[in-house]
Amino acid sequence: MTNNPNQENVILLLTRPLGGNERFCLKIKHLLYSCEILDNPIQRIDFLPSLSKVNKNSVLIFTSANGLRAAKKHNLINKKCFVVGANTKKIAVSFGYDVLGFSKDQENLLKLIKSKKPTESMAHIRGKHTVGNLCDALKRNQFSCLDIIGYNQEPLKIKKQNLQKIHSGRPVILPIFSSRSAELLQSNLDLTGFNVIAISEAVAKIVTGVELGELAISKKPDLNSMQEATLAILRRLIKFDGSTS
Repeated sequence: MTNNPNQENVILLLTRPLGGNERFCLKIKHLLYSCEILDNPIQRIDFLPSLSKVNKNSVLIFTSANGLRAAKKHNLINKKCFVVGANTKKIAVSFGYDVLGFSKDQENLLKLIKSKKPTESMAHIRGKHTVGNLCDALKRNQFSCLDIIGYNQEPLKIKKQNLQKIHSGRPVILPIFSSRSAELLQSNLDLTGFNVIAISEAVAKIVTGVELGELAISKKPDLNSMQEATLAILRRLIKFDGSTS
């Protein structure tokens, strides 16, 4: 995922876990020719060797695609689920799940589950580092929910060669997809002057104390909206015409 750095001035720093940066660029790569793309995951997904015992009749909850992958890795035979995100829903359907409902974020998923009033027990398969506790919220509303950690998000460093480019004085665009990523990036980098796209208000709050070049918040917490917001900043920086279609 590189292009000719001799012809580029703007840097697009992508820090999603393995595979995430490629998915981000897949449909818009033809619009990114005027910037240098740095592929530098800030987290590594490590699936746990075993999971807590899950009732085969429980409805599973996935707030990320990695939760789905953890369930598949451990051959869970559950058939029903609730999910966060259109991409997670797409993967769940491809894995054979009956998706009972999906929402744009965890807060709205909680509202959806409350409205549907499932009678089965539920199990939320998630990463070690998450914002909030969905299971606790469900329990407070008289639902049965088992909280299961399916994977860990191990922190990674910014590569030395990328650090040199980032601190060369060139404009940097940085999409941030989670609160965890925002915290890790702040501990790894001086973000002063960066042009940041935050996937949510919660992520934006983490970097509000930094003197950024620009801070944009994605209209929706999804991949397409993050792509659009990234391209909008890129166009302003390099003044070229294009579209996401």
